Amino acid sequence: MPPDEHAINVLASLRVFADTDSNAVLDVLAGQIPQENEKFPKGELTFSNSGWRGFYHCHPAVKKHPQEHGHFHLFARCGEGQNSSTDWTHVAALSMDNEGQPRTWFTVNQWVTGANWLSASNTIRFLDDIQIPDELTNTERFLLSMLALYHDELKDMLHERDRCLTQVNAADSVSDKLHNRDVYVLSSQPIDLQQRLSRAVSC
Repeated sequence: MPPDEHAINVLASLRVFADTDSNAVLDVLAGQIPQENEKFPKGELTFSNSGWRGFYHCHPAVKKHPQEHGHFHLFARCGEGQNSSTDWTHVAALSMDNEGQPRTWFTVNQWVTGANWLSASNTIRFLDDIQIPDELTNTERFLLSMLALYHDELKDMLHERDRCLTQVNAADSVSDKLHNRDVYVLSSQPIDLQQRLSRAVSC
């Protein structure tokens, strides 16, 4: 599917949110006030069992950017099971601002989510194979379409993640690097969604 179609999918999801005076954050919170590290929605996002899952959560104000409300963590299935952390790999996180709009993509160190760690090259293949099932909720459709729309930027960000990790305490083993709690965010990419959509649909 060409990039402009991913933009059209994102725009369609945004129109649904606009028609209901909602957004992805309001949708998953469903009127609840998030507590520290509490996951939303309850039971996580399942993406109609299409090989993706995710959740939204917030950190205390002292630990997050002042413009961030919270973020979505998005995972791809890399194993045969459904529940073990080793069956999933973290692809990217999407930071949302206080208006419920995307502000930044970022990647995190392995200890943050506990998911299976794959190299950038092996993680990118999940972005290459994204499908948008008809059965998705609007929030799930929005998030998968965002991953597809930002495929190239996320590819570069994942390679930067791996490069950054190699520079962490050069004498440490890979395992020590992945569990170094002084290292949280490994790479990031600011988002100007309005500009990105305008550029994509005008092509």
